[in-house]
Amino acid sequence: MSKKKHAVIIGAGPAGLTAAYELLSRSDEYEVTLLESSTYMGGISRTVNYKGNRMDIGGHRFFSKSDRVMQWWLSMMPMEKGASDAQQGALVLG
Repeated sequence: MSKKKHAVIIGAGPAGLTAAYELLSRSDEYEVTLLESSTYMGGISRTVNYKGNRMDIGGHRFFSKSDRVMQWWLSMMPMEKGASDAQQGALVLG
């Protein structure tokens, strides 16, 4: 039995979470430690509760000039037509 490699990922924002996901989903060769300095994950792409209201802290647009990166995001969050937006043709990430 071979010993697993240990990967340490700093930051639990979109990039760190993606790195951890990719390492763990591609093989059982890695043990992953994900370090985050705050008490929450998501980086600036998170939702917080403030005085009973849910608010988005940062932008929730995932865009890249790389087709490979965009295909990865679309595989994780496929686009679908929102029921209320169907007439306007708006697309909602679901």
